[in-house]
Amino acid sequence: MSFQVGRIRTNVAATSEIVLAPELRALIAEIPKPKVVIRVPNPPANVTEADRFNSYINVIEKEFVQQGYTVRDRALLQTLVAGNSDYKAIKDRIDTDLIIDVLALHFDGTVAVHKFFNKTTGAEESFATEATYIECPVAILECRVTILDRGQLGGLFTLKASPADSQDYSFIIDGFRQNMAWQGQQTAGMFPVLRIVIETEEIRLQMTRALTQRLIGLLSPARG
Repeated sequence: MSFQVGRIRTNVAATSEIVLAPELRALIAEIPKPKVVIRVPNPPANVTEADRFNSYINVIEKEFVQQGYTVRDRALLQTLVAGNSDYKAIKDRIDTDLIIDVLALHFDGTVAVHKFFNKTTGAEESFATEATYIECPVAILECRVTILDRGQLGGLFTLKASPADSQDYSFIIDGFRQNMAWQGQQTAGMFPVLRIVIETEEIRLQMTRALTQRLIGLLSPARG
């Protein structure tokens, strides 16, 4: 039986859900790099999980700072917000334009990919049946943006990313396009389903950075 070499790459980012209010677009046009504060309305209750989640929030804040944004202290915001619904007064106290609420950040999503690029034939092809596919992991960032001086919802985002969005994964597939193995691992057997998994904390941090860069792009003035 002849074997061919395939390559999988996803475009999970294209399935993100983005709602951007005209008022937020106008603010961004007027203030290209608004002052922001990152808030976590519902942090994990478990101490270990909370510490891990906080490390992801630190990455988000760092990405904004590296892109030239002023990032205000989230603990100070929590103190000011407690018992105070006057957003204009809060803005004057903390000098911030936007509150970015991180509603969820998780890494357990998946998507089944049924098409691949065949390196041997040079064409995009489908696997033989629906039972043959590659399962790719999906990281998801859900956030809400509030325009602080008016207490108005400016945007809702469900942003998605996968390691396979930016990295090629090569595999060996049989001539029937039914069974495959990761390149270099075919001696262990051929299977109808392969899985890419987010195994390490470093990959989770990379996904957090990728999602944050996507968010920053959406909160930047339109070009062209």
